[in-house]
Amino acid sequence: MNRKWRVLSGFLFMLVLVGVVLLKVTPVYSSSDLTDPRLIQRGRYLVTGAGHCADCHSPNTTPDDPQWLAGYLPGTPDQPFQIGEFQIYQANITPDRETGIGSWTPEQVFNVFRQGQDKHGNTICPPMAWTAYRNLSDRDTWAIVAYLKAGIKPVKNQVPENTTPQGTRLDCTPLYQNLQPLPAYPGQNEIGVWRK
Repeated sequence: MNRKWRVLSGFLFMLVLVGVVLLKVTPVYSSSDLTDPRLIQRGRYLVTGAGHCADCHSPNTTPDDPQWLAGYLPGTPDQPFQIGEFQIYQANITPDRETGIGSWTPEQVFNVFRQGQDKHGNTICPPMAWTAYRNLSDRDTWAIVAYLKAGIKPVKNQVPENTTPQGTRLDCTPLYQNLQPLPAYPGQNEIGVWRK
C-alpha cells in the first residue's frame, strides 16, 4: 500500500508540475491582467510593429513623440482621411479620460478589435482595419488593450466627430453587413498541418 501511495503521489505531483509549467508558457489573459508587464510589452510590440497603429493615430511613428497615438492633429499632412465624400478623423487612442479611451472599459476597447464597435455600439469606420484585427488571438487583443490602457501616457486631444456632408454622424454599419467569420482551419484552399 505504501509503494502504491508513493507512485500515485509522484504521478499527481508531476501532473501539477506540468500544469504549472503550461500556465507559465501559455498564460490566459483578461481585463484583470492589464498591468502585467509582459502583456503590456507584447501590446507595445503589436501596436508599434504588426498593428501599424501609429501610421494613422500619430503624426510621428515613435513612442517618444509627446502626441503619441493622440489621433488627428490639425495641420498634419494627409489628415484627415478623405474616403469618398467623407472626412475620417483618426481617433485619440490614448488613455485620456476626456478625449481618448480612458473612460472606456477594457472590454469596450477589446470590442473595437473584435466587433468593430466603439463604446456606444457605433461601427468603426474605415480605414481602421478592425476586420483584420478581429482574427487576432484573445491574448494578442488583450495585449493591445493593456498597452493602450496602461502602457502609454494620456494625451488631451479632442478629435472632431466623423460626419456626413449633411452634418449628420457617419454610420459605417452598412459597409460590414455581409462580413463573414473566418472559416475554421483548414479552409478549402489550405493544407491542414495538424492532421489526425
